Amino acid sequence: MKPMNIKLVTLVLFSLICFSANQNNKKQVLIIGDSISIGYTPFVEKSVASVAVVAHNPGNGGSTIRGVENIENWIDNQEWDVIVFNFGLHDLVHKDQNNKYDINGNVAVTLEQYRENLETIVAKLRETTATLLFVTTTMVPINSSGRRPEDPARYNEVAKEVMGKNEIGIIDLYSESLSIHPQNSKPGNVHYTPEGYELLAKHVTNAIQQVLENKH
Repeated sequence: MKPMNIKLVTLVLFSLICFSANQNNKKQVLIIGDSISIGYTPFVEKSVASVAVVAHNPGNGGSTIRGVENIENWIDNQEWDVIVFNFGLHDLVHKDQNNKYDINGNVAVTLEQYRENLETIVAKLRETTATLLFVTTTMVPINSSGRRPEDPARYNEVAKEVMGKNEIGIIDLYSESLSIHPQNSKPGNVHYTPEGYELLAKHVTNAIQQVLENKH
């Protein structure tokens, strides 16, 4: 067995320590949301990699019902600098008695329930020291399964009222999605192509960078 190269081992250990220290010095960003946020998070992460570490809540954030149930676990007692969050597409979806998407079924979360759940989630988020940013729900195209095109605007209006009352900044992805979605999605699908997610990510990234600059 060859003897260990002490200089090489020392260099590797030093590099690991420096990398760990550098990561610890970076700002900590948490993104909470559904599959739309899962789609744009890697682009945000790449864009702010030099100054921040970006994490996403485990899995799909789902509706505000799931948010109320899991928000404490997602925060996980960590010291976040910025928390970006969104709920909406899973709140406004309609389902039949078998829990399948059906435009003629019952809505998952009513507007009033949505308001109450958001207020509960916001109250818990405000217990942190993080700067909070809410992302408006992106558009729903015609013929989307279980969802109506007019509903994102209705739910976003409620969300804006809650955020305004709590002085929380808003990233208006709904308005941006109106032009991004048609060229970057399949008909009837609320999701995006990689190019579409990258375009959405630019707006999220810009908002995060502005917050981080003000924290210096």
